[in-house]
Amino acid sequence: MTKNRSSIRKRLLFILMGTLVLISILMLIEVKSSARIAANEAYDRVLLGSALAISERVLIVGEHIDVDIPYVALEMLASESQDRIFYQVTTQDHSFVTGYEDLPPLPKKAKPIFDEPLFYDAIYKGDEIRIGAINRFISSPKLSTRFTVRVAETTDARNSLIQKMVTDAILRQFILIFVAGCIMWVGVSWGLKPLRHLQAALKRRNPKDLHPIAHKVPQEVQQLVNGINDLMDRLSQSIEAMQRFTSNAAHQLRTPLAAIQTQTELALKTNETDELHHRLEHLKQSTQQSTRLVNQLLSLARAMPDQMALLSETIDVVKTCREITAQLVPHALEKGMDLGFECETDKILILGHEGLLHEALKNLIENAIAYCPKETEITVKVFHENKIVTIEVHDTGLGIPSELQDKIFERFNRGSRSDGNGCGLGLSIVKEIVERHSGHITLISEPQSGTTFCITLQSK
Repeated sequence: MTKNRSSIRKRLLFILMGTLVLISILMLIEVKSSARIAANEAYDRVLLGSALAISERVLIVGEHIDVDIPYVALEMLASESQDRIFYQVTTQDHSFVTGYEDLPPLPKKAKPIFDEPLFYDAIYKGDEIRIGAINRFISSPKLSTRFTVRVAETTDARNSLIQKMVTDAILRQFILIFVAGCIMWVGVSWGLKPLRHLQAALKRRNPKDLHPIAHKVPQEVQQLVNGINDLMDRLSQSIEAMQRFTSNAAHQLRTPLAAIQTQTELALKTNETDELHHRLEHLKQSTQQSTRLVNQLLSLARAMPDQMALLSETIDVVKTCREITAQLVPHALEKGMDLGFECETDKILILGHEGLLHEALKNLIENAIAYCPKETEITVKVFHENKIVTIEVHDTGLGIPSELQDKIFERFNRGSRSDGNGCGLGLSIVKEIVERHSGHITLISEPQSGTTFCITLQSK
């Protein structure tokens, strides 16, 4: 399967050469028009000279006009080319005097002929002809009148001259296009040389080298290099974060798995029922811890940037918070705690990923239940003001020591918990999900005064 790859060189040459060819075509059209005008001007002078020569040989004989045609003038006109010559003399009232009687008359839209000559094109006996006409006045004691002299010739010589001029122009344009194409090819190749140098520099790089590109490039390519540097910086950070995550996850999984293996080996060696039951209880706890850790690792993976591209679900925050709170009330009652929900609004809508937002809120409430002592009051509150949605999870527990608050959102940080059931991922997952929803999470806690986690999001 072949891929359609667009070449910058070909695109530039196509645009430049296409523009040059278009300009050349327009120039050739103008050359043809100018050539026709120039040819007509040159040949029309000969027609006019022949017409003037005939008009000077028009005489009045008695009461009639007579013409002594100067055939020498017509022969001089014919000697210029192989064109055929025609002439006609008529009186003011269009009476035919001599020449070719069926010569085409003046076009209907033509101006009347007076002192200035008139030239026009016509068809005569199937041939294209050019006619020059003049009008003169003649007078004698017996007759005063005006007469018109028309001299025509076929246009073969004119067309040949025009064709030669256009052909020469086309040849010059082809030479110009060829030379310009060669210059453009060399120029584009020279202009793209920095890209080839950049490509070679990147090929020489070690695959693990994600440092910014410091290669000198033209201004037009600098934006591309800046984009690549930004991508490499984000990729480096992502790889480092993934390496830290993998290392920490492997370390955290090693502990419960080692405990499972140890408790299993001890259980296999004992024959006492009580001792076996004790080992199985430890095995159950280690298995539960491993299961919780794996589930939270999966939740954290779902909250990674590449999984959060489409945050297009319409979520009712009030409904979601109320449902999560209701689901966790039995768990809070088992621990001897009071879990409640407060909101003065029936519905608040945002855009996001409902499943992940549900996971974040559930982690916050479960975290409060897990860390707070008995008889603690846990309250979930939702506010909405100026298109800002605020979700608070407040507890009246022991609070978080100030020295632990700065690291509370770090992965695998379990705070002051030492019961072995936590994984240290809950708050990290919450922070990741909230930030992917373009929100913020803050912590307010005082020792012996309780803790409040505050999430702010943009409403729809």
